[in-house]
Amino acid sequence: MGVSGLPRGETMTDKRLDKLVRAFEKGDESAFDALYEATSTDVYYTILMVLKDPSLSEDIMQDTYMKMIESLPKYQAKGEFRAWIKTIAKRRALNVYNERKREGPSDADEGPLSLLSSEDASEKRFYLEELMRILDEEEKEIVIRHAVLGEKHKTIAKTINRPLGTVLWKYQNALKKLRREGGAPDEE
Repeated sequence: MGVSGLPRGETMTDKRLDKLVRAFEKGDESAFDALYEATSTDVYYTILMVLKDPSLSEDIMQDTYMKMIESLPKYQAKGEFRAWIKTIAKRRALNVYNERKREGPSDADEGPLSLLSSEDASEKRFYLEELMRILDEEEKEIVIRHAVLGEKHKTIAKTINRPLGTVLWKYQNALKKLRREGGAPDEE
């Protein structure tokens, strides 16, 4: 059985996806894991079709789910969740594709959030102090591993033995906390 309660490989109905969306909006983390499990393959291949780069596609896939969490209040439950998230994925992939095309080849590997990109050490110290004050222990670990150490969310999930969906959700919530407190710049 998968996280969604369905046998592995069985497709989840659009109606069931909408129920999971509503449960997730009410704070049920396991609903996010089930949404992720039910849609991640479609999302990944939607991105891969545009970028033709498996590693970059995984990064954009994580970014897609963070954007989905952020945009969820705008989603109208009409049985079209799968199409909606694939649209987000395709737009994110096209943005990256067009950005890379404009910039040309680059050695710089910037993630979706450059929380500590400032050259000013005192500014970096300020952000780290904000992390310590505002976030709980697990959020601190996730944000520091991703934003400071540059680890991918998938690696963090394996390291802390949590589902990828939970790590993405906690990362997004941590960013929201930091923004509310003025401790992090806005992300696209």
